[in-house]
Amino acid sequence: MSSMKSVVIGRQMMYDGSQIDPLWAYEHLDVRGDSVIVFRGAMDVVHIKDIEDEKDGKAIRGDSLIHLIVERFDSPANMRHAYYLQRILIVCVQDVLRNLGVTAERSGDDLFVDGGKLTVSIATAGISSEKIHCGINLTGRGTPAEANAVGLSELGIDPDSWKEIGKEIADRFVYEIKDIESDICKTRPLA
Repeated sequence: MSSMKSVVIGRQMMYDGSQIDPLWAYEHLDVRGDSVIVFRGAMDVVHIKDIEDEKDGKAIRGDSLIHLIVERFDSPANMRHAYYLQRILIVCVQDVLRNLGVTAERSGDDLFVDGGKLTVSIATAGISSEKIHCGINLTGRGTPAEANAVGLSELGIDPDSWKEIGKEIADRFVYEIKDIESDICKTRPLA
């Protein structure tokens, strides 16, 4: 059972979709193994993984978001597991925001506040790992009009608290994964 780590990157970085590639954290940040990387930055996705978004010509942009990039190594990696992990991550985001006074409704892998879209997310899998990106809008500025986006700053949350918020989400997610792994290791399988 590997130990997933959470790492907050202090400098701003643009999310363009390439961060969902396998081994991105190791190649670019020297973070090896299961991880949740947290950073702040704009988003302009040119490396699109969602075929529906690509076919619809959807722009996936924003001026400022908290980004969480999850990589979990599994043999073999599994698309279904990636999407299950994604839902767990979104529930962790929802829980942390609720503790900050933000009541967000979840629909699938997205969070909404009063009909405004607060998050974007994608999950996928490669040969060796499952990957997830979740972006939480710090502002609705720079997003496509059709997204009807809302950001944490519009909801009264100081955008400068992004590190603490991102770290709390990442740590909660790491705890959930560790707790699941612990449960697996103590449970007798069906005969």
